[in-house]
Amino acid sequence: MLEDEELPADWEPEELPGGVDADRRPSYVAFRHETGDVRVRITPPNRELDRHGHRLTVTLFPGTELARTRDVRVVTSRARVGELALELMKLFDGAFDGPGDVEEATEFAIRRVAPPDVVLDSLVTDEE
Repeated sequence: MLEDEELPADWEPEELPGGVDADRRPSYVAFRHETGDVRVRITPPNRELDRHGHRLTVTLFPGTELARTRDVRVVTSRARVGELALELMKLFDGAFDGPGDVEEATEFAIRRVAPPDVVLDSLVTDEE
């Protein structure tokens, strides 16, 4: 998925308690920005939880009462979710300009990685 050497300089893998499933395989991976204010997390599919794709989420202010988690994207490929996570981290770094900018930089990165909310009305017809 993502190797440590691929990570942007301001990000590091996060050791999370409880991140191992019954088979002792990691059930998710996470990366934390050096400020500690942003976590990017990748969760693999789990049929028992009705989760059929690799989910990319971002948490602002993890571990605090202000923590907010947002689903960014769900994709079928493990490699693709890794690419998206890396892209999100790089976009965040490019927009981040200090502690007062965490939320805006996160929103900037999410808007560019999340799928557009597109409704293809032009493909829907009333004709049979």
